[in-house]
Amino acid sequence: MRHKLAALAVTTVIVVGGSLANATSASATIDPPAGGWDHTWTTTDAKQGGTVYVEEYGDVVQVCDTAADGVSPLVDVYYFNSTTNEWIHRYQLRAGGGVGSCASASASQGGAYNLPEGAEIEVDVWLNEVPDYASEHFYLNDH
Repeated sequence: MRHKLAALAVTTVIVVGGSLANATSASATIDPPAGGWDHTWTTTDAKQGGTVYVEEYGDVVQVCDTAADGVSPLVDVYYFNSTTNEWIHRYQLRAGGGVGSCASASASQGGAYNLPEGAEIEVDVWLNEVPDYASEHFYLNDH
């Protein structure tokens, strides 16, 4: 996690330059797009206790808790600012309602959730109790 906050406490969620979205119930999740999700990634813990889904069109990001392991999956979303040559943290989502819970965001919410077109996007998914299990993923936001 090359640009993560090193001082992240085990049970504390810190948000920099963005906002934290609360988990919604499993029944309130966003349905997959007709063609399926553009990207699907899981945490790298043994139970793969969190999964993030990305639909590039509309900047839809959803994280779901997929294991009854007592910890919540989180997603950090960044974009690469080519003008300043740095990664900018946009927002964080946490599925904190237990197995089956999800949290989602999309460009329709505006602000930090509307990701810049043509920018490289980084999506990190991890468990708040075990940040060493973060998996980092990248895509070009060209939709």
